[in-house]
Amino acid sequence: MRPYSNNIIFYDAEFTHLDCRVGELLSIGLVKPTGEELYIEFDYKGPVHPWVEKNVLPVLNKKKISKKEAAEKIIKFIGSNRKKIDKPYLMAYVNQFDSVFWYDLFESAKDHPVYWIPIDFASMLFASGYSPNSMGKKSFFEELGIDKEKYNGHNALEDAKLLQQVYIKFMDKIHEKS
Repeated sequence: MRPYSNNIIFYDAEFTHLDCRVGELLSIGLVKPTGEELYIEFDYKGPVHPWVEKNVLPVLNKKKISKKEAAEKIIKFIGSNRKKIDKPYLMAYVNQFDSVFWYDLFESAKDHPVYWIPIDFASMLFASGYSPNSMGKKSFFEELGIDKEKYNGHNALEDAKLLQQVYIKFMDKIHEKS
């Protein structure tokens, strides 16, 4: 497996609920291949799922900003290149949920600072003969030589940093096999 592009922004989001009709963004983390990072926490008003209240809210600790401010910071962080061919690809682990909330930050697909089709790392795992749930297994991290304990789970930035490291090690492993 060879990537189409190495122009990737690793992404994770935390939200109040998996149901996108009631959920709101709590935080996002972005990591460039160079290691540059952006972390944002959001104002929110709606109900919070009990699981999120127990596992995510305790790791939030930054100043909250509006979606409009966040979109401006993201565009500045990623860059404002509007040419479709030059836009980076957004990669998340199980991107279905993260993407729905990502799209809500911007007016339209034309305003997105990334290519409009996100990359789903779980699908890459599946296509490579791994369970899409491998990111939840200690043995997977051991196989890649990654100490998952260094990362604070359910923090969007920590999860994006972990995804970046997993992707690099996973792609190296895949290339070794071919």
